[in-house]
Amino acid sequence: MSAPTRGAAGALVGGLDALLRRAVQLVWLNLWWTLFTLRGGILLGIGPATVGAHAVASAWARGEREVDVRGTMSACWHRHRRLAAPAGLLALALTASLALTWWLSRGQAPIPAAITQGLVLLAALLLAATLPYLALVIERTDGRGAPLTRTSHLFAAGLALGMSRPVLTLALMTIWIGWPVLLLASGWPGLLPVLGVAIPLAASARCLERVLPRSASAPPRFPPTDTDHDHQTDTDTDSDHAPHPMHVSERTS
Repeated sequence: MSAPTRGAAGALVGGLDALLRRAVQLVWLNLWWTLFTLRGGILLGIGPATVGAHAVASAWARGEREVDVRGTMSACWHRHRRLAAPAGLLALALTASLALTWWLSRGQAPIPAAITQGLVLLAALLLAATLPYLALVIERTDGRGAPLTRTSHLFAAGLALGMSRPVLTLALMTIWIGWPVLLLASGWPGLLPVLGVAIPLAASARCLERVLPRSASAPPRFPPTDTDHDHQTDTDTDSDHAPHPMHVSERTS
């Protein structure tokens, strides 16, 4: 066998090995996402599990080969659960309410039904533009200690990112909606529990890391909440009662 042939064969084997390795990683990621979702009782687990899986997929997109999937997701679970759990629950509630409203509008008169369905479609588009950025916002802002204490702040930041980058938003929406539709249309719904979440997560994380690299991102700024104002007031009060650094107590002889 000549040297060029051996080189081509080696490259082919190396490519197949890398492809198989990535497939196993994606299946492993999907499995741990399912387990962490079940750990939170599904409703309160889907948010932290998705943030953790996004952190793993982002590490892969940055070129990190050896990523501890279970360890990374467990750390993200404990670090971001306070924000991710209610955000995931709200996303599920909004999606269910929009679907139910659309279904109930079918029994209305034609004009009210058209108005209702138009409003539902608009709300669904705004929600679809927000959700692909939600895990990114939670991971990066909460990890830097930004004062995002309200779920509405997370959705506002995600919507701002979605509206400011329409091409990226369209690509992310296509990934998240197109992949399960493709599996269902091709007659392979059995792959949804195996790769239904991992493939969109990996693809969207790669797009987000290319367009919004971690070094260039900054946490969104919001007006201070009442809790932050009270904390600042307490700090100022304490500083007023604190002794002046140049004050020296008198000594009696």
